[in-house]
Amino acid sequence: MLALLLFACSDPPTVEVTVVDAWDKPIEGAQVRQETVTETFTTDAAGVTHLPAEVGTLHLMAGKDGYIKDFAVVTILEDEEEGQAVRLALYPEPENTGFYGVGPKEYHPLEEGKIEIVKSEMTTYHGIKNLPKVGFHPEGQPARFIFKTTLSNNEIKRQDLKLSKLTYLDEAEVTGLLGPEMVKLSLYVADEDAEFEFKGLQSQDEYLIVTQEKLEPGVYAFHAQDILSATADDSLEKLPESMQVAFPFEVKGAKK
Repeated sequence: MLALLLFACSDPPTVEVTVVDAWDKPIEGAQVRQETVTETFTTDAAGVTHLPAEVGTLHLMAGKDGYIKDFAVVTILEDEEEGQAVRLALYPEPENTGFYGVGPKEYHPLEEGKIEIVKSEMTTYHGIKNLPKVGFHPEGQPARFIFKTTLSNNEIKRQDLKLSKLTYLDEAEVTGLLGPEMVKLSLYVADEDAEFEFKGLQSQDEYLIVTQEKLEPGVYAFHAQDILSATADDSLEKLPESMQVAFPFEVKGAKK
């Protein structure tokens, strides 16, 4: 009888939802709701709110003005007594299009770098002249970027977006009609590609890019259509000048 009384008086199971920002700090005042349900729940100062744990599959959405929404799917089994906990991360919504590196405390907008060309009749080098202004210190984990664009997902795929580690070439051998000769380059050129995951967020314009591995110190750049390849053909010159750019950044060594 006592056991039945305790069960009857116990609180029904809930889904505990914690909403944090890109830096794992709680977001107060975020709105959480179940898809197709109008009722909303607001997070407290700890970024926490509770929703009824209804049996079945729950599609949960969290959002707040100035942030990109996040989404999670929770399955509640029949006779489940303890409920579940869900953690949703909201990234600040950038005002303008571009690439934004997620630093330890804030975003770092990547600036465009003009791609320069050094070529002869038989050899072509594409690269960036100057060291990028944007730099990151490693956090001991894969790098994250927010990419805001007006292109659709299919249009982005056709652009063949790449992230390349760059190497600095002070000079290189260029072949002309009279044979090879060493010429001054002073360019950062693509060396090897860094693999990354490309994830669409709960918006029409923003995407999350996460490298598969931690980036080693060095200079990197996002570029499309392979236009930063060290010995690419003259396809770069066929593009409008506004598209002859890459988005470089530097990964710096750990702070001492």
